[in-house]
This record gives sequence, C-alpha cells and structure tokens, in this order.
Amino acid sequence: MPVAQLPASRDPVSGQIYVPPRSFVADGSLREAEALAVPAAGVLFSATTFNGQAYGIVDLDCGARIQTLLEAGTDRIGARVAAQAVDEQGHARFAHE
Repeated sequence: MPVAQLPASRDPVSGQIYVPPRSFVADGSLREAEALAVPAAGVLFSATTFNGQAYGIVDLDCGARIQTLLEAGTDRIGARVAAQAVDEQGHARFAHE
C-alpha cells in the first residue's frame, strides 16, 4: 500500500523540517518556512495506551519526530511504521509496515 504524505514545512536555510507545518522558522528570525509534504513513515520510538487509545512517538524518515495515533497492536518499539491515510486536518494513524 502507498504511504500517505503529511503536511510539513522546511527552513530554507538550515533544512530543518517541521511537522505539523509552521509559517515561520523556529530560530526567531521571522524567516518564512517553505511548505512541503513528507512521507508518513518512520520508526516507532515509544508507545502508550490511554483510555483505550494507542499513542506513539514516531521518528519520521525526514528527520522530524511526531506524536501520533497508532492502530491497535502497534507497539513494537524500534519497528517500522507508516500511515496509509491522512485526514483533512493532517492527522494520521500509524501501523506496523
């Protein structure tokens, strides 16, 4: 299955990628960030369950780290994960590849 794309932005000078996207870079320079999309794939860094919902921290292949929803049973730390769909708000649910 194809991997979904997440909305993101990039600092045109440093190359730092922000997920979710931001209008300006984080260094306080008021430099505008460039809009782009990045693959919703990476490595599961941590996982937890709260009120029956699984959450995780994913180190994306692009270098950004995000907190995200996980499909039930997605709990193998260090395993590859990906999202097949992203909703209109840019939210994804990751599962083991």
